[in-house]
Amino acid sequence: MAELDLNRRKYRRHTLSVKLYMTRVDDDSGLGIPVEVLDISRAGVGFICEQELTNGAIYRANIKIWTGDVIPAFINVVRVSHAVGGNIYGGVFIGMPESDSCRIEVYETYLEYNEKHANTANTEEEEKNALNQISKGGNPG
Repeated sequence: MAELDLNRRKYRRHTLSVKLYMTRVDDDSGLGIPVEVLDISRAGVGFICEQELTNGAIYRANIKIWTGDVIPAFINVVRVSHAVGGNIYGGVFIGMPESDSCRIEVYETYLEYNEKHANTANTEEEEKNALNQISKGGNPG
């Protein structure tokens, strides 16, 4: 069943391990809810949170991606799975500008290039440089 769900995804998910704070858009308190991002795609994000979030609610977050860039995002929670240590959530991006979506796509292009050419960056700095080179239309190698 899980394999079937993965095959129905429009975009490939990529591991992204960052911690951030989300705020519910209809909550004026401004208190951030800590979450840990598990994966991301051009369409959405998977994350874990110890707090109970409302399925269908919309949250605001600033997501730091692999290049170090920060993408502001509105996330609609569409899936909840209960797990020990916190719930696992799936959210879709709402109203994300094409330019920000493309920044995620750049990483996908980088991974595909590495898979095709069996290249791997040795350090985080080399990986950032390669990603920045691809985003400017150059060859990372």
